[in-house]
Amino acid sequence: MGTRFWLLLGGFLVSSLGTWIYRLALPLMVLELTGSALGTGLVYVLEYLPYLALAMVGGVLADRHSRKLILVTGDLAAGALALVLAVTVTLGAPPLWLIYVMAFLLACVDPLYQPAFRAIMPSLVPVDRLAPANARIHIGEHAVNMVGPVLGGALVVAFGHQVAIYVDAGTFVVSAALIGLIRTVPAAARASRPVLADLREGLRFLFRQERTVLTLACYAFAGNFGVWLLLANMVFYLTSYHHFTPAQIGLVYAFQGAGAVVGGLLGSRLLPKVRPVTLISASMLMEGVSILAMIPARGPLLIGLAWMGQFAAAGVGIVAIMTVRQRLIPDHLLGRVLGTARMIAFLAIPMAALAAGAFESVVHNAYTLMAFAGVAGLTIAVAAGRSSLRNVVLEPAAP
Repeated sequence: MGTRFWLLLGGFLVSSLGTWIYRLALPLMVLELTGSALGTGLVYVLEYLPYLALAMVGGVLADRHSRKLILVTGDLAAGALALVLAVTVTLGAPPLWLIYVMAFLLACVDPLYQPAFRAIMPSLVPVDRLAPANARIHIGEHAVNMVGPVLGGALVVAFGHQVAIYVDAGTFVVSAALIGLIRTVPAAARASRPVLADLREGLRFLFRQERTVLTLACYAFAGNFGVWLLLANMVFYLTSYHHFTPAQIGLVYAFQGAGAVVGGLLGSRLLPKVRPVTLISASMLMEGVSILAMIPARGPLLIGLAWMGQFAAAGVGIVAIMTVRQRLIPDHLLGRVLGTARMIAFLAIPMAALAAGAFESVVHNAYTLMAFAGVAGLTIAVAAGRSSLRNVVLEPAAP
């Protein structure tokens, strides 16, 4: 893969460790303050709403300016915002609106950061190593889940919520330092034309020239909606329905990370041998089955195993989807098209989080949502297998 890729991956893993600790600590803190499923779900809404407003802007930046510089700047900005949030919590019980505002501002960094992070990959590794590189990114991100949630639960119990957020702030600084060590990579061409012209070019490619990328984004949207009907209220579900302790919740999330590792490994090995449509539709099928298995599951072990199956299936699909995108999109459009595709996929998350929180607040039956999400996953799998994805074949890279 080369030193540059490993520095990028190292920075990504360090910041991901802190982020996952933060993502466990903050919902627990909001739940403690409000006791509300809807209030807890709102945290996830605020984390993903910025993608709707800023993902396309982040794509333009990634195609116009140095992607390395964007990554370093983004890490430093996120570290500063996380530090402010940690200090605010340390000073005493802050008003809930202030926690939401700071969480929103912190979330605004990611949609500006991610297009550059995803678009820089093809310039760091050979084209025939994109699938293994994407697998390592996915595996690394979720392998951290096997450590981060357990560590986060322990930190919350031993030291309180604010310690987890301090750790998060520190990891962004370390990540910026590691990415700063990457040798110079080719900077994106600096365009002098209006931003709207760049946006139109990216949208024209996505909606007119390469519909396969749009199809993948739509299926990602549908899959995200089903999964986040569960994930947005997962902390509330485990706490209120099963009375799990923070350590037990951390254990369930650790199974999630283990599943993602398995899925990433399988996706990397299978993609050169199996057609992308087969991997993507099969992964969606297994996601639906695993979600349905959550309904009868009881106890941290069985719930964790069902959740592990869901993330293993998703990992296979994610590796396939990311590699197909990187192979089909020209480098000069990569930031814009990836940013827009992620925006479409992530649009499902705040919608599902609000729907799940509202449904739980009114109906008080999480199992109905699980049944809906599982059946939806099976339906999406069938639709994907019959879609235009059948025409996608990844040719071997040119020597």
